[in-house]
Amino acid sequence: MPGQKLYPRATVKKIVKAHSNCNVSKSADVMIFLDYMLFMQNLIKEAGIEAKQGGERGITARSVKKVTANSLAKFKG
Repeated sequence: MPGQKLYPRATVKKIVKAHSNCNVSKSADVMIFLDYMLFMQNLIKEAGIEAKQGGERGITARSVKKVTANSLAKFKG
């Protein structure tokens, strides 16, 4: 779909500014979004592995909670 945006850039900039009390440069919101997407991809991958090891059929909230701390540690800047 040409012209469709993956995320609202203005909203991301407003959220970052509200939390950090700093202005965001032109491409910083793109980097923040990409980092977020990598984190989510890693979280789902690790939760899937945890779910399989636990004998579950699919990813559950329990499997996501188990791997959240490790995934956050990997992406801590």
